Amino acid sequence: MDYNKYDCPVCERPLVEGDDIVVCPECGAPHHRKCYEIKNRCAFEDMHGENFDYEKYRKSQQSEEEAQSEADVIICQRCQTENPKGSFYCSKCGFPIGMENQQQTQYNNGTQQQGGMFNGTGPFGAGAQFSQNFDPMAGINPEEDWGNGVTAGEISKYVQKNTLYFMRVFNNIKKFFKGRFNFVAFLISVPYLMYRKMYKIGTIVGIIFFSLLVTEMLISYSPAYTAYNNAIEQFASQSASIYNMPYGYMYNAFFSMSIENQVAIGVMFLCSMARLILQIVVGFKANQWYFKHCINQVAKIKTLDNPQQSLENSGGVNLALAISMYAIYIIINYVPYFMVQMGG
Repeated sequence: MDYNKYDCPVCERPLVEGDDIVVCPECGAPHHRKCYEIKNRCAFEDMHGENFDYEKYRKSQQSEEEAQSEADVIICQRCQTENPKGSFYCSKCGFPIGMENQQQTQYNNGTQQQGGMFNGTGPFGAGAQFSQNFDPMAGINPEEDWGNGVTAGEISKYVQKNTLYFMRVFNNIKKFFKGRFNFVAFLISVPYLMYRKMYKIGTIVGIIFFSLLVTEMLISYSPAYTAYNNAIEQFASQSASIYNMPYGYMYNAFFSMSIENQVAIGVMFLCSMARLILQIVVGFKANQWYFKHCINQVAKIKTLDNPQQSLENSGGVNLALAISMYAIYIIINYVPYFMVQMGG
């Protein structure tokens, strides 16, 4: 009988051709002769009796090991790579694989869902369908180097939310040095940067944005602004502007005030304009900043002891912080108004 595929139950080393083999006469278990002599008995002697058969025992053990092995890994449906149990994204291509993830379950069932975690044509995933043919890599080779030793698949795994949108945008930035205007980043600049975990640039933009906003709001509740509004009402009530131009009464009202009030109102308008310019800049630059952020963060994570797990834990988004930033904006923008109304 060929025992080349068996292991010695004593030393647990494979039995190879040419080995001196001893077979237990009771159960049929093969041993190295030296191992058998050292033990001076069959390794399964304690199990002899009750119709114990080594061959049946061996097959049952193999079945248990295979079942345990299958339970400890998740097979990526895109590239067939084995991933540790509990992974949400393939370690090779970045495809979503976690069965606990609702979108992956829908993928396996062949269902479709509007919007969602991994799809999307916009920054927050609105307006796309998740179908069985969905490819979060947008046809991009996951092994492609996108700079600093970081692959496209690793970036996809770090992004997690709306990979389809960002893979396309990042690919254009990488190959054609051409980004795409991010409309959501334009509308809610600071919350968006924090949502994407760009904390450094988000803090810088946030300090500038909220400083401008606070200055603007303080002036809007100052005597200078009250005087400006009163002057506007006075000139607007006249039948015609002496300059015969649209909103000429605002021009007249501004220059009818004292120099101190003109400076205050001018600063307020400049702050409002600066905020708009800042939001436009963020809209144009957000995707490029995020691409650079992803590369730098993944490169750092790859130096850690468990990079694959760290990618899942460190990547994705921070919705709570984004909501907090937007709440601060609402408070600064509207709470003073309600306080004045209640006090008036």
